Formats: sequence, C-alpha cells, structure tokens
Amino acid sequence: MSGKTSLLSASLAVTIFAVAAGLFLTTPAARAAAVDCAAAKTQADLATCTTANAASADAGLNAVYKALAARLAPADLKRLRDAQRAWIPFRDKECAFRTQPYADGSIYSSLVGVCKAELTKARLAQLQHQLQCPEGDLSCVPQSGGNAAPAKAAPATAKAAPAKPAPAQAGQNDTRPCVQSAGKAKSDQYVSQCVQVSPATNAPCNGQNACSMMIDEIKRGCAMIGNDNPPAFCSAYKG
Repeated sequence: MSGKTSLLSASLAVTIFAVAAGLFLTTPAARAAAVDCAAAKTQADLATCTTANAASADAGLNAVYKALAARLAPADLKRLRDAQRAWIPFRDKECAFRTQPYADGSIYSSLVGVCKAELTKARLAQLQHQLQCPEGDLSCVPQSGGNAAPAKAAPATAKAAPAKPAPAQAGQNDTRPCVQSAGKAKSDQYVSQCVQVSPATNAPCNGQNACSMMIDEIKRGCAMIGNDNPPAFCSAYKG
C-alpha cells in the first residue's frame, strides 16, 4: 500500500508541476506571440492582442515611474505617489464611462483594454517628460533628491558637452528573455523605450521577449518618428 501511495503522490506532483508550468508559460506576451495581431479577426485573438498591448503599456509605465521616483526628493516622491494613486481609479472610471454603452457586447472587454492601454501610454508620456525634462523647464519637478547623482560643476573654461544616451547593447543571437539576459533594470528600460515609440498595435515590448526583438522595434519606431521631436534616447539607436 505504501508503494502505491508513494507512486500516486509522485504522479500527482508531476501533474501539478505540469499545470503550473503551463500557467507560467501562458502569459499575455506568450499567447500574443502565437497570434498574428496585425491580421487578428476572431474575438479570442483580438482579446489576446489587446491584453498583451495593455500589459506592455503597464510594464513601460512601471519602469518610468520607478526611474522617476528614484530621482525625487522625499516630499516630491510622496506627491508623485499620491498623483499616481489618484490616476489609477481615474483611468478605470474614464474607461468605464467610454465603454459602458457596449457593456452587453462581446467586444466589451477588448474596448476596455484598448482604452486602458491608451490612457496608460498617455500617462507614461507625462512621466517620461518629467524624467527627461531639460534644465530650466518650469513644468518639471527638480530631480535633486532620491538616488539622483549630484551635478558636478564644469570648469569655467570648458564647454559642457551634451549628455548622450548610453548606446544600446544586446546580443543579437541571444534568444533568452531580456529580463534574464540583461537583468531587470535594463529590460525595464527597453520596455519603456519600446512602448513609447512602437507604432504596432501589439508591440513586442515585454521583458519576456529577447532584448534584440525590443531593440529592433525601438529602432523601427525611432526611424518612423525621424526628426519630428523624437525621444532623446532615439539618438542611441541610430546607425
């Protein structure tokens, strides 16, 4: 009896592991990768692509929020948190307002997802403006606190050279998830940049994709923007 019990327990453990592994692999990005979102027609495919797009927007916003929070003084950081906590329910209520007339339709959940992704990208752009704001712009909060490095005064006789974004680096042949191959901080940076410039409905802006995939999308997005007020980081992806 004990032998049968042990065998049953082992079999049950294998089954549980297989189910858990399957759940882990079926992330929005993984599901969307199996769908051609540019040609998606079925309700299921549209929902999958909408969910992945919203998840990418959330990841980009979280990355920019954390980067900005690390540069703010404690009082400014508290105000940022208060603003963000107020913005989240605003986004949800705004999307409920926009989509409620279609609540009984099969496309309702997709409409909500599209709305949330749109407002999330708009919020991301607002915080990115704060993060990259030029000195002297009164619409920006000073970044003198947190983990921001203190500015060093340049010699009186020397002209300060404009700061250049760090060049993009990632192994083109490395197919591992970016968060694994480059680390979470770098992966979050790619996600943030990718979300900001990608014109795709279901952009590959996700840390579970290879870094090279996101970099290619950033290059494509920056190239399409051209000289029409591109984000500062686009200069690192030229050539």
